[in-house]
Amino acid sequence: MALKKEDRRQNILSVLSERESINTQELASLMDVSLVTLRRDLRDLQKSGLVINGYGVVRAVNQETDPNSFFLKRLRLAREAKERIAEKAIEFVEENDVLFIDESTTCYVFALKLSRVFKKLHIITNGINILLALSKVQGFSVESSGGSLQYGFDSLIGPRAESLVGSIYANKFFFSCASLRKKIGTFELSPFSASIKRKMLLNSSTKILLVDNSKFDVIAPFKMAEIDEIDRVITEDRDFLPSEAIL
Repeated sequence: MALKKEDRRQNILSVLSERESINTQELASLMDVSLVTLRRDLRDLQKSGLVINGYGVVRAVNQETDPNSFFLKRLRLAREAKERIAEKAIEFVEENDVLFIDESTTCYVFALKLSRVFKKLHIITNGINILLALSKVQGFSVESSGGSLQYGFDSLIGPRAESLVGSIYANKFFFSCASLRKKIGTFELSPFSASIKRKMLLNSSTKILLVDNSKFDVIAPFKMAEIDEIDRVITEDRDFLPSEAIL
């Protein structure tokens, strides 16, 4: 008798609790399901932030010992707000766009939605989880920035990453931040994140900030963008031009 959807997904998580990663073919065999069914289950588990699926390999991200646990904790924070922001953000994307997307969890949610709405996009990102999430989307050209791994942020940084980003021009840059301060701009927790995002910002035509209300006027040390360098701000309850009085 075939298992119900929720039972199948619980079994997948059970297998992943005992193994760091597993090949999708092997997992389908263990679950006694088709690859089509498995991919559907994995897509939903990835959307929930419980697994990462890419390049034919699945791994769990809900282990305290997993280096992705910090990413997962950030992903769970204000998840509903991030979903609403991402829904609004896709309205500013068109087929064949060339996009810079940063490594933030908000942009990760945004990237998942892109894969379900668009057929052809060129995406450059320094986010490892975004690369994995988009690796098998047909019609998408997905390019890594390269560079050094920034532990805890699941991002690629450094001179090599900045050199590649500096050689590409995107028509849109979607990004988030650790802090948005009124009339001042955006700030980051890491100087390396601030530096590569700065390169993306300078090499893009339209800059769109995706930020939930919890990030307004909090403290983060490293300045990334001036407020007048941002073309649009999208939050969970509104989108607006930075020049508007509410900032």
